[in-house]
Amino acid sequence: MSLFIGFLLILGAIPYFTFVIIMILGLRKARPTHQSSNLPRVAVIVAARDEAPNLPELLDNLLAQNYAGDHSFIIADDRSIDDTWSIIHKFSKAHSQFTAVRIVEESSEMTGKKNALTQCIKNTTASLLIETDADCRMGPDWISSIVSEFDEDTGIVVGFSSVRKRSVFAIYQALDFLGIMMTNAGMLQHGKAWSGSGQNLAFKRVHFTTIGGFTGDPNQSIGDDFYLVQKIGKLRGVKAKFSWNPKSFVTTAPSESISAFYRQRKRWASDSRGLHRKDPLFFVFLASAFVLNTAILLQLMSLQLSPLFLSIVGIKFCIEIIIVLIGLQKMNRLSDVGVFPLWFMLQPLYIPIMGISGLIGKVSWK
Repeated sequence: MSLFIGFLLILGAIPYFTFVIIMILGLRKARPTHQSSNLPRVAVIVAARDEAPNLPELLDNLLAQNYAGDHSFIIADDRSIDDTWSIIHKFSKAHSQFTAVRIVEESSEMTGKKNALTQCIKNTTASLLIETDADCRMGPDWISSIVSEFDEDTGIVVGFSSVRKRSVFAIYQALDFLGIMMTNAGMLQHGKAWSGSGQNLAFKRVHFTTIGGFTGDPNQSIGDDFYLVQKIGKLRGVKAKFSWNPKSFVTTAPSESISAFYRQRKRWASDSRGLHRKDPLFFVFLASAFVLNTAILLQLMSLQLSPLFLSIVGIKFCIEIIIVLIGLQKMNRLSDVGVFPLWFMLQPLYIPIMGISGLIGKVSWK
């Protein structure tokens, strides 16, 4: 058993450590983009379901945008049972740049959120689309800073998103999400478009059309954000970028309970289904993280802490805290590093559970 665990430790550690070091090197050379004079027509699209408590503040944030170009906001209510429709409908009547879209029936062609976003896009002719969520918050320069990332060759921009609130549970979620964001950001610096977050994602309409919209994912097996980054980022001659401009950052609400956190992460983990065909390199990274953390868990359960085990855990701690510190520094939240030991100790349990959960069972948007 000890030989088998040792083999798993080495099998997971070598590729995982290699990937993380490559990410760190990418993050170290990342720089914000300077303000651009380009002013394309922009539409912000939001898919909302049962978001009545979150929408008023989001709508105010959007209304406060100071983008000098033509811009509009399309909010789709996807079959809500609370006051979501009433809020966005009333707001759209008071502010002409807002459009409210009501969805009353489930689509037979695509999953709920993808259908809601598609209906938003159908209600605008804007050349640049920016996606966010109802629980996100942003500053007045958000649109301007995201637009500045685009040049002639850029097709999609992944924006930074962080978890707000200050409880230990919220900071744990923030560190976990930060790790995901830094993984994607680090690889984007090397030209590898792996994933992003629909909380802060911008793309050109022409490329959305080129990939067939969301109907280009016939099995509807992955999330809207993962799909867009993977498909648009791999178009010939098209670049995917990460925005490091602090004014482009958004914040999102943390999950309020462990069960809600589990459902959210399970939904995210489900994007790995079939990944060995879609993006073998990304699959190898995720598989190596799964194997390494599973081996660490098995070694801890055996109560035999070998020198090999201690060395690998020590290296893992060092490179993971480096990538977390880089992200926290860019967010100006270095004090959150105090929760890192808790996050690090839970990874050998958390990663195997989420890895397996994402591959089995049914997942849904809401």
